[in-house]
Amino acid sequence: MKYLFLIFILLSLINCKSYRNSVTGNWKLMSVVNSDDAYAMRSSLIPQKVESNMFLTLKKDGTFISNRDLCTGNWKETIENKSVGKYYFKKKRNPDKVFRLEASECRGIGGDHHFILKDKKLELYYPSDAGYHIQIFDRQE
Repeated sequence: MKYLFLIFILLSLINCKSYRNSVTGNWKLMSVVNSDDAYAMRSSLIPQKVESNMFLTLKKDGTFISNRDLCTGNWKETIENKSVGKYYFKKKRNPDKVFRLEASECRGIGGDHHFILKDKKLELYYPSDAGYHIQIFDRQE
């Protein structure tokens, strides 16, 4: 019984780490979702394509850098507004496989930023009391 438990724990740790490694790399903003309807289902909201030079790089050491401001989600800002910080995968009770993102320059709201992988795209959710504010990134080779 001990061995089965140890094997289960080992496989869980390996799976978690490999999932975390699947998000590392360079991502480019391709579309956004903005809705003031807090009761809308995410699946009913249609992303709008955007022309953007916003990039998000997630590193294997759990840190990130972006060439745009991640505090407010204003992807149109100039390149001087960079964001850096850390991201992490919550291991317990996380069936949706949500990653938390904490930008160094926007303390206090960083824990409310989160992202998921959905259909090979990275969806970055911004804090919102009413509705949705989501940026959708494609992986860059």
